Amino acid sequence: MNLPKMPMVYFVAPNAEHYQDIRTQLQLFGFDCQVFTRNSAILAAMHTQSPFAVVIDELGLAEMSGKQCVPLIGKLSKGPVIFLAEAHSVAEQIELMRAGVSDFLPKPFNSQQLIDRLDALQEQLRPDPFRVLIVDDSEAVARWTSSILTDAGMLVKRIQNPLEVLFQLERMKPDIILMDVYMPECSGDEIAKIIRQNTQYDSIPIVFLSTETHRGKQLMARSMGGDDFWVKNMEPEELVASVSITAERYRQLRRWMTRDSLTALLNHTHIIEELEQEVARAHQEFRMLSYAMVDIDHFKMVNDQHGHAVGDRVIKCLSRLLRGGMGKPNAVGRYGGEEFAVILSEQTLMRAAQKMDELRQSFSQLTQVGMGGDEFHSTISIGVAQLQDGMTAQQLIDAADRALYQAKAAGRNQVGLAH
Repeated sequence: MNLPKMPMVYFVAPNAEHYQDIRTQLQLFGFDCQVFTRNSAILAAMHTQSPFAVVIDELGLAEMSGKQCVPLIGKLSKGPVIFLAEAHSVAEQIELMRAGVSDFLPKPFNSQQLIDRLDALQEQLRPDPFRVLIVDDSEAVARWTSSILTDAGMLVKRIQNPLEVLFQLERMKPDIILMDVYMPECSGDEIAKIIRQNTQYDSIPIVFLSTETHRGKQLMARSMGGDDFWVKNMEPEELVASVSITAERYRQLRRWMTRDSLTALLNHTHIIEELEQEVARAHQEFRMLSYAMVDIDHFKMVNDQHGHAVGDRVIKCLSRLLRGGMGKPNAVGRYGGEEFAVILSEQTLMRAAQKMDELRQSFSQLTQVGMGGDEFHSTISIGVAQLQDGMTAQQLIDAADRALYQAKAAGRNQVGLAH
């Protein structure tokens, strides 16, 4: 199997050795890195391989300053250009932006600041396509709507029988539901009311599509659980814009409802909900499932010695590593404090333990920076359990928790296995 290439980051700086540690840190978080100290080398590289981002130190290269490098690199770069500087006036920043700089980072900086910025830029440049569920008994109308939205880059599923909607909601997890009002089996407002009985779907917008123009009937349908009412056969551009605006607004709302504010991982409630759904699916489809509990070793000591701000950075550092290691945004959650939960779908106990041990080793290699600039390393203990026949989600959590306790009792910085 061919592994995906890591995003490449080019550094423009007078001294390559200074960036060696930063390069190592970036690689642990899934970014490749090259440092260039001469103008001819960076320009040749830009022509050969376009990087994900370019980071320019204000000290520049051996033959020119950072400011002098910006216009040339800005013209060649297809991605963000980040400028490192101790201080710049607003006028100087505007001048650099006009020359091609897109972001600024203060000096001295650490790798965590840069990784935070690169993560944010990746999310902006690679948004997940909107998932749209169309519920309409008219095959022709559903096909037309689906075609328009699919051509706009959305993932669309259409069903004619509204009684299948709960099954599709669980499988697809759409960003928006487009539903006909009048259908033979039942009305759209009746199905909307059923959907709203399930609190896990509260944040999914339901938009009615109908030829109904009577305002009173539209309001009645919305009172049953719908969020908006659009007239069928609107212009394609208007349909795409309306779906995009509504889906994006509710996606952001769901993010605030379901995510931990510090780490952007699923919060305690929603990682448990995700695990319950995975457990049910594993039992129904006879799939393997493992679950891990992760705890930062001696975290109180980190807060006491370095301060809570540094402790928060350590938590963010681990959360980013876990999220990147799993590849699925809903596979990792903040269980509470310095504890994290990881869902390992279709993984045996030993394979899951191996995966988590690789992440444990990677985390121990990361250099953390204290308030005074002092460097230190943190470690984690992990407990892993595999789902057994008849086991509930809570029993799986308890098994992983006992395995975590075993890892701590054995000296920490290791993986414990449930038996």
